[in-house]
Amino acid sequence: MKFLYYIGFILLILAFFAGAADVVPRNFARGGGSGLVSAFDLIYAIWPGKLVVAQIHIERLSPVLWNPILTGLLAFPAWLLLGLPGGLLAWFNRPNKEITPEIAESIRRQEESFLLYDKLAAEAKEAGFGEDEKYQGPNLETHDSIDFNNINSDPELLNEPFDPEHLADNSRNGEER
Repeated sequence: MKFLYYIGFILLILAFFAGAADVVPRNFARGGGSGLVSAFDLIYAIWPGKLVVAQIHIERLSPVLWNPILTGLLAFPAWLLLGLPGGLLAWFNRPNKEITPEIAESIRRQEESFLLYDKLAAEAKEAGFGEDEKYQGPNLETHDSIDFNNINSDPELLNEPFDPEHLADNSRNGEER
């Protein structure tokens, strides 16, 4: 299985180089080129003599094998012809694709933490809390957010000047005091 994985990885690398080589003919074309370069054109640009020799040998075996079958395959881009089987071989034959119980437990805990909000939201709906605006934030109507009675008990606030009359004066509305 590792052998097939490495073959797939090599095919992916070759697909990358074929994709890079696919750009060169389009850039050197007169109009800038458009579309995809077929694998036949790319192979012919790199090894013109070997492609003609291969065509002669294959047509000697069977003319039907060259004309409809191989010319049809070579009409696709080379990066696709190399990348698709390379990706499939590398993915399905990757080493260590079996999950150990420790990794499975770790994945389950991560998934559980991702779904925690949804679980809590469903429990809140079951408890009678809806999606109204009054349920969206904390209810501060029943208590003051600052306890002025015990402000002198906090050691950090002892050095701060405290003037409840100054806090209750809303006439200046944020002006410099």
